[in-house]
Amino acid sequence: MTSLTWLLKLYPPRWRRRYGQELEELIARQPFSMRGAADLIAGAIDAWLNPRLIAAAAAAPGTMNTKGDVPMVLMIAKTMQLKCAGYGPEIGAIDKTKSTAVMLGGTLVLALLYLWSVWQFGKNAWLLALSPMAYFLPMLISLRWTALKGRSARTQAIFIGGFSIGLTAFFLLVEWIGRQI
Repeated sequence: MTSLTWLLKLYPPRWRRRYGQELEELIARQPFSMRGAADLIAGAIDAWLNPRLIAAAAAAPGTMNTKGDVPMVLMIAKTMQLKCAGYGPEIGAIDKTKSTAVMLGGTLVLALLYLWSVWQFGKNAWLLALSPMAYFLPMLISLRWTALKGRSARTQAIFIGGFSIGLTAFFLLVEWIGRQI
């Protein structure tokens, strides 16, 4: 699929029944992008963590789809800060600078730590399997100032921590499979 609509399956079932079709129509026109994918995944985390927030937005005045009122799906997209649907915080030059500094500085520190570990302990296949994390971990943390900006600290922690754990497990699994072959 070239669209982001498949990511709506990550949302709670009750949420999908109520808002899924409308939001799907809203984002169906968007081409696939990593930024949009991160946005929708973070939105799904928010929907699971804060179900009352969406219910409160839906109950707010001006959310009915009557003449002159804001359609409910736009209110939901705005409440969930879905940048891929046209809402969410603006990312300024300072945010981009912070993100770049974390990305470059973190990669440099972790690459040096990896080289020190190889020097200290010798070449180790498990250590080598984790070497891509020198790039991916700072990249995930740098999303805090870009794709995850405006999200709650809990949502950011779950997103960054979840993907970090998932990537680490993936790289270790690939090493394990390689040893079995």
